[in-house]
Amino acid sequence: MALAIVIGCTVLLLLGLLTVIRWGGHPLKGPNPVKGPGPARASAPIEAAPSPPLDSASPSSGEVRGAREDPSDAKIAALRKYLWWANVATFAALASALLAAWPGGRLIMRVLAFTSPDSAQGRLTEAQANVGFPTLEGSLALFLFAGLPAGYLVAILYVVLHRWLPAGRLAGPLLGVLLLIWLGGALLDPLRADNIDFNIVGPGWLAVALFTGLSILHGAVAAAAAGWWSERLPLWADRTAKYYVPLLLGFVLFPPAALAVGLGALALLTWMTIFPAGSSGPPRTARTPVWVGAGFLVAASAAALPAFVSAVISIASRTT
Repeated sequence: MALAIVIGCTVLLLLGLLTVIRWGGHPLKGPNPVKGPGPARASAPIEAAPSPPLDSASPSSGEVRGAREDPSDAKIAALRKYLWWANVATFAALASALLAAWPGGRLIMRVLAFTSPDSAQGRLTEAQANVGFPTLEGSLALFLFAGLPAGYLVAILYVVLHRWLPAGRLAGPLLGVLLLIWLGGALLDPLRADNIDFNIVGPGWLAVALFTGLSILHGAVAAAAAGWWSERLPLWADRTAKYYVPLLLGFVLFPPAALAVGLGALALLTWMTIFPAGSSGPPRTARTPVWVGAGFLVAASAAALPAFVSAVISIASRTT
């Protein structure tokens, strides 16, 4: 069983590398109403229709504008865009969890178990797993409770922060490095200094190198998957429901995602009810300038860097 797990994870990780090589440069594009099946687009010149007579029964321009600003239509349009973005994030989360976070984490555990002394074999890790004895149940638990949460975290942050990251193939890997600095040293795994696993398996410097490489690959896979899917995903319609299977699959595999998407949709509809389109409510806020977002990324990284460096030094200096 151990050999089958290693072979399967290796194949998945190679597919992740292939995904980055093939689609890593695809930028994340916003929803385009023209995509997907829908009303046929005119490809031939359309004859001008005669203008209706200007009589008292003709609607005024104010009435036409009012019809176009129907609150119900505005809510439906906003909800379709919201589901589009949720679908893109879910697709990237599932792809990066399956092709990077999960198999990479499983293989790193096997490598560290192999490089650790005999005294480490069979000992319990922080997650109550036995070092050196991979099981199918443990691998499935790793996917559900570590791979999927990590996949969603990276995918959602990429969707939110992508316009502040450098264009091209550097965006995903840089995001992986940033998340490792922000969260991986002080708050979350994989390089949390107080993780007792680094007192059991090692060497520490190898763990730091392997998890850093995995974080870079994870970000790259998430960015490639999000960019590829955004080019093909149409807005929700009756005939495009099949494109939203990843969103449904994410709900089944990771129920917190269903709760988050549902609460987000409720918040969106509530906001649009309080401030309907065309009302005298607060105007739309301008998009944050790129330099402001980039400055935020730099400032957040600078603030988290001391804790990250301290954690890396602590782990790398440990011997087993």
